[in-house]
Amino acid sequence: MRTIAVVNLKGGVAKTTTVINVAAVLARDYKQQVLVIDADSQCNTTEFFGGDPANGNLAELLRMKPDPCLTLDEAAMAAIECSNFEGIELISGDESLMDLDLSKVEDQRVNVTVLRDLRRELDALSDEDEDCYDWCLIDCPPAFNAASAAALLMAGEVLIPIKLDAFSLRGMTNLLRQIHNMRQINPKLKLLGCLPTMWEGDQEDADAVSELEEAGLPVLPAIRYTKKAKAMTYAQEPLLVSSPRSAAGVDYRKLVRELMKGGPNNG
Repeated sequence: MRTIAVVNLKGGVAKTTTVINVAAVLARDYKQQVLVIDADSQCNTTEFFGGDPANGNLAELLRMKPDPCLTLDEAAMAAIECSNFEGIELISGDESLMDLDLSKVEDQRVNVTVLRDLRRELDALSDEDEDCYDWCLIDCPPAFNAASAAALLMAGEVLIPIKLDAFSLRGMTNLLRQIHNMRQINPKLKLLGCLPTMWEGDQEDADAVSELEEAGLPVLPAIRYTKKAKAMTYAQEPLLVSSPRSAAGVDYRKLVRELMKGGPNNG
């Protein structure tokens, strides 16, 4: 199972939009089985895909308070629910994720290894030729907290959506330091690349890409700005349904085509 954490410590850079559209293209165009995990307390991904946190959610798993009749692995499997989009299943987030800061990890009130253990369980099922997932995409919060740590322990790759402005570029140093620190625990974690979003193709955007590349960071093909991305949230349909010919809709398909070149189970 190829597992990608979609991360940026800055909000408003299209993390959720990226998770939704990449998952939808994988499921619809490539017939991949996709697990989406909502690690953001805003729960936009959960809402978009019709999740119900009452059926089990990430915060409950991290707090180590699953159903007492289940082991933690069983509770994690039980928290997976169907979404409203064929080929995509979901572990919902809820608002209580914002209360799970790193201090609770140090006090052992939060188990940040639960997602890593879930991945091992799912990979074992896949090895037994059972119907399992090809991909897992994790929508991370714009903060480094227990949910972010759990995501980076589970993931094999990190995708960083970035809006190319000076504030986002300055924030990259801290984000890359956190990723480096997590590699001490999860040495398999690698940087898939920076994904420019809301691309307008002006000189400032070009200069920002050059700055990222000069810093030695891989830069993926950009996602162009389109008003259709906002309309998508009201329609509650990914761009390949609501506006497949929009600039961003076309670009997300190109991005997934690049991801698929590595094979559905790479990483």
